[in-house]
Amino acid sequence: MVMSRFIKSLILTSAWLMLAACGGGSVSSSGSSGVTVTPSGTQVLAGATQQMSATAVDGGTAFTWQVNGIPGGNSTLGTISSSGLYTAPDLPPPGAAVTITAIEQAHTSQSGTATLSIGYSNASLKGAYVFNMSGLNAGVPWAAIGEFTANGTGQLSNGLEDVNNGSSVSSKTAFSGTYNISPNGLGTAVLGTVNIQFVLVTGGQANLIRTDNNTVVDGGLFPQSQTAGSVTSLNGPYVFSFAGENTSNQSIAVLGRIVASTGGAFTTGTEDVNGPGPLLNASVTGSYTFDGNNHGTATLTDGNGTHTYSFYVESASDLEFLSFDPSQPLSGSISLQQPVTFSNASLNGGYVFFVGGNSPNSGYAQAGQFNPDGQGGLGTITEDINTPGTIANIITTGTYAFDSSGNGRGTLTINNQGSNTPQTYVFYMDSPAQAQVMTINSNIVASGLITAQQPGVSFNNASLNANYGFTLFSQTAPKSIFLGLGTLALDGQGNLSGSLIQNLNGTIPSTLSLTGTYQFNGGGVRGTAILISSGGGSSPFAIYPVTPGGFVLIGTDAASPYLGSAILRY
Repeated sequence: MVMSRFIKSLILTSAWLMLAACGGGSVSSSGSSGVTVTPSGTQVLAGATQQMSATAVDGGTAFTWQVNGIPGGNSTLGTISSSGLYTAPDLPPPGAAVTITAIEQAHTSQSGTATLSIGYSNASLKGAYVFNMSGLNAGVPWAAIGEFTANGTGQLSNGLEDVNNGSSVSSKTAFSGTYNISPNGLGTAVLGTVNIQFVLVTGGQANLIRTDNNTVVDGGLFPQSQTAGSVTSLNGPYVFSFAGENTSNQSIAVLGRIVASTGGAFTTGTEDVNGPGPLLNASVTGSYTFDGNNHGTATLTDGNGTHTYSFYVESASDLEFLSFDPSQPLSGSISLQQPVTFSNASLNGGYVFFVGGNSPNSGYAQAGQFNPDGQGGLGTITEDINTPGTIANIITTGTYAFDSSGNGRGTLTINNQGSNTPQTYVFYMDSPAQAQVMTINSNIVASGLITAQQPGVSFNNASLNANYGFTLFSQTAPKSIFLGLGTLALDGQGNLSGSLIQNLNGTIPSTLSLTGTYQFNGGGVRGTAILISSGGGSSPFAIYPVTPGGFVLIGTDAASPYLGSAILRY
């Protein structure tokens, strides 16, 4: 099983550039000066209201109300009326808490404050969404894409889905459903006949796993642009990443770039394919057609023939794709590439990278950090590699080179020592800050991301002081797969806590609570963590931070090649 939708659900790539601006921590109350505000310390669920009261020492009864110092508040923090009625936002704000201030109008030097904590609720899933998920259903490759509308009170409508189950394909099948979200942001949903659990993260996106028996499926929910319905053509260069398995459970990964014209053609494309056949680097062309309901079909022709896909529009820049070939249920996405002429100078500074997928008979996980010099050198590389029975933490070097075309395709080599043979990769840049990456070793099919670290940050324990949603993936044999998602709260002092939902090769045990510790090395490039579950398990990890709002996790126990990420929630 190659991490196909898991790649986007793992990182939720469109969120990474938001993380640097979204700090963690909590909001505390300041002292009162002549005014008492109540209640304080109360939790208000997303979208709900709380009547605030103020009492002035001098008997004043008219007050001006603020949320975190903003008169009347705003949509991110919540709003408050002139009578003190506070309405929580649909998603918890940074820190999941707000400070309510009442200022006496007759004596503006007199004020008081109270704090409210904000929890998730069904209102946190509201509006139109696109989903993409893939994995195994009864041991057979299975993938689905689609869209729905959530009403904010637990009902799903206007659902459409396309499914490739390895033997047949269905398109635009209508469905409805229900959902329920707990205050901690963990939720359950029924999408027609598919049951899922999910965790909400920044931007209203969510990571999900399917919870139907004998299914091992993961993916993501993504807010659909309000202008998605007006997208009837594509224009410009798009980078695509597809992955999955064929019906013989052989992994396939595809990366490429193609230029779309408003007339419905894909031109001047190139792609790389790693799978059961020979490695392929070839030109690719094709066409696309929209057929209503934010849906369409596309064909791509390469050295292996012509392939048909369906797609749903997330936005003009992002579309979710599904193969219509029952023998190869591939899925993935295409994203508009920034209009940049790429060269070796485009990679410069600190980057975190990871790839996950399959070695010949088991899973493969690799994550690390390197420092491209803008001239073809990767600088010092710190990395961890985990295949079942073999782990390595390596300090090494490597090189990279962009194609002369300037289209963002390039290759890189990491010089691993000992039994960890040199690894060669191909990548396609979405922007100077991010690239899709894939192995081009014939015996390892793995894909992932290269993403720029926040400049000027020296990571330490205090850097990670927030609440995160996290995902994990592990594969120890062709059909022995672990999926996990949950919450992690890091306190900035080396302690963590949270919860874990698991899918153990198609079985869903009860949710576990988590405790543990984390610690960064002196250089701040790599950290370590221990996750201890209420079920008695204890797992060691390496941490590679991207920003204070997100980091990559890789297991350092040879028994389980875990790979995952943590993304800021609030």
